[in-house]
Amino acid sequence: MPERSFQHAVTTSTSISTVWGALDEPKSWEAIPGVDRVVNPTVDSSGRLRGFSFESVVGGRTYLGRATPAGREHEILMAWDIRTTEIKGRVTVGLNPTDDGTRVFVDLRVEGVGVLGSLFFPVIASAIGGGFVGAVEDFVQGLDSQESDSSS
Repeated sequence: MPERSFQHAVTTSTSISTVWGALDEPKSWEAIPGVDRVVNPTVDSSGRLRGFSFESVVGGRTYLGRATPAGREHEILMAWDIRTTEIKGRVTVGLNPTDDGTRVFVDLRVEGVGVLGSLFFPVIASAIGGGFVGAVEDFVQGLDSQESDSSS
């Protein structure tokens, strides 16, 4: 099956604990490439996000999918296995403290599923790749805005 990966890293002045907290907010994942709308999130009694369904609009078509936990290390890494009818993959957000904030690294790996997924995968991958860097930048900029709003 065809496969593609996308990576981008951004440094923010936002503290690692604030970034980590945002990753447990379902709405935050709407800023991550490949997820346009989170629906039916599952959050445990401790406030940890445990999974969600999502909509992803790629090439003018809406795909329904599911994100299930793939890895979680407190304030270091959160990863989700993602699956729709045409693609599957994994999105991983890694965090590293810096002297003045946090380095946020996003890695997205996707591959086609089935005949239709393979057939349309070049279009899907191109659409995802075309907006990936901007989406990661917007996600981190949103964290910066949340941090400045909470400190005002």
